[in-house]
Amino acid sequence: MRKFYAPVIALSIVGCAGISKEECLYADWSAVGYEDGAAGRPVSAVSHRRSACAKKAGVTVDMVAYNAGRAEGLKLYCRPSNGYSIGAAGGRYYGVCTDGSERLFLSAYESGRRLFSLEQDVATAEGRLHQAEADLHNTDVAIANTQMALVSPSTPMADRPALLVEMKELYERKEDINAAFPRLNRDLYEAERALADYEDHLAYNGPLPHSATEPTRAGY
Repeated sequence: MRKFYAPVIALSIVGCAGISKEECLYADWSAVGYEDGAAGRPVSAVSHRRSACAKKAGVTVDMVAYNAGRAEGLKLYCRPSNGYSIGAAGGRYYGVCTDGSERLFLSAYESGRRLFSLEQDVATAEGRLHQAEADLHNTDVAIANTQMALVSPSTPMADRPALLVEMKELYERKEDINAAFPRLNRDLYEAERALADYEDHLAYNGPLPHSATEPTRAGY
């Protein structure tokens, strides 16, 4: 049985950008197909190469070899464990697992995507809280600078009304920021709790699909 290895020439073609005449002439299309399949790229990925190679080198892609290689690559890609890894990394699925493997692949992929989404929720909540802390610090610095300007003998009298207005606005801004902290802390707590609950679920049930006879913890 033929083994599908991806030589350097195949790897350079996978990117689809700037395909050279030499790459078209000497490409191992079975290896290119394997790389596409193993990466979960859609069938349309080869259309760019077909067009480029026809234009630059008058070469027709060996679709028989390409499809054979792609089928072998998909066997690697469509494993449930790979689906989970892709989902957990926030990767995109192009609907390429159509040989009966898609149900288990998608179940694992969605488990990974759920984890990724919850991690993103925590990161977003942390970012908002840290931004509020930075805004509060900057506002305090602005208040201190404005206070110094107000008490400075070198500040013209004509500038003092504007500084008083600015001071009032800064204190109002500080009040608004402080008022937001309970909500921001609550949002972070809830996001972290949801993530922890799901991580417990994965630790108990495992990230991959179970058969209908295997017990799982309800909730996800």
